[in-house]
Amino acid sequence: MNYLIRVDDRLVHGQVIEGWIKPLKISLIIICSNTVACDIMQKTLFKLSVPAHVKLECEKIEETAFNIVNNKYEKENVLVLISSLKDLNNFVDQVLSLSKNFVLEKINIGGLRHCGNKKQIYRALCLDKEDVELIKNIISKNIVLDYYILPGDNKINLNTLFSEIEKNVNKEDNK
Repeated sequence: MNYLIRVDDRLVHGQVIEGWIKPLKISLIIICSNTVACDIMQKTLFKLSVPAHVKLECEKIEETAFNIVNNKYEKENVLVLISSLKDLNNFVDQVLSLSKNFVLEKINIGGLRHCGNKKQIYRALCLDKEDVELIKNIISKNIVLDYYILPGDNKINLNTLFSEIEKNVNKEDNK
């Protein structure tokens, strides 16, 4: 199985359709979300938004973790979309509870937009203190997180820049 896990708060949108499916030869998109998996309307809208040649599954976090660990999609090129760092953290915990030695590769933090009191770290990456704690927890499990918007972009390793990101988010603005 060839898969990429991407955190993007918009899940399926034009950039995913145009910028990710073709270059990565994606045959299956999995929306890994407890909320979407239980919402018939959202599932229907997402299924209508992907090209006909691409399959789309909306799964609960626990189900996606189980399927990844057990190679359910071994013959597919899979893009797993997760809408938040909180859900990513839950997904990582689920995977590692099923297989402590499972190696999660290719995790892309790509689209967490500005809202509330979040600070903009990169063009499409805004974080608050809770997000920083979630990232700290995830990378403490030897998970590599890369930031990039599209597959051809330069990857920025968030693990190596974590201290700088943490300082930036935690510093008080001088007003």
